[in-house]
This record gives sequence, structure tokens and C-alpha cells, in this order.
Amino acid sequence: MKIATIIVRVLLGAMMLFASISYFFDLAGEQPKPTGDLATLMAGFMASKYIFPVAKTIELLAGLMLVSGKFVKLGTIILLPISINIFLIHTVVTGTDIPIAAAILLANVFLIYANWDSYKEIVKP
Repeated sequence: MKIATIIVRVLLGAMMLFASISYFFDLAGEQPKPTGDLATLMAGFMASKYIFPVAKTIELLAGLMLVSGKFVKLGTIILLPISINIFLIHTVVTGTDIPIAAAILLANVFLIYANWDSYKEIVKP
């Protein structure tokens, strides 16, 4: 279980680092224009001017925490709302890339489960 936890932690952290660094340094280049419901959602995100920079900053910080192995428990908790939104956007709005979105969410939930003893105080009734 310990080796699986390390592998999942590093892979999830690397994915978050790649996504955030690609955003900040515009490494993806020209992306295809979104259509339909995704276009409406993205227009709202872009109009807010702060959603993407905040989300990508959180992804960057959480990715660094996961890859470095420092503050892993904090990194998994702050990444949970973002991974839930990634999953929901891909399943509800676009209907594409669902396996990748599910893998991100499941990896995050797995890491929380692996460190569950640390979170018991938070969810205690």
C-alpha cells in the first residue's frame, strides 16, 4: 500500500504541476474554441478574471506538495474541490475525457483514504 500511495501521489502531483505550468507559461499553444455549454461556462470563467489564476495557483501548490512529499495531507485536501470540479465539468458539461477526470478524482480520494487517520478529527461529529 505504501508504494502504491507514493506512485499515486507523485503521478497526481505531476499532472497538477503540468496543468498549472502549462497554463502560466502558455505551453499548450492555441486551443480549439469551446462550443455549446462549455463555451458558456468558459466565458463565465474568463469574465471573472480570477477563477483560472486562483485554480491554477492551487494546482501548482498542491502539485508541489504532492511531488515533494511535504504537506501531502494539506495538498490532497486543497486539491479535492478542484478535482471534483474537473470531474463534474468533464462528465456533465463536455462528456469527453471522462477517464482522465475520473482518474484525477479517484487518485485524490485514494490519497485521502490512505491518510484517513489524519483527517478523522475534521469529520468527527
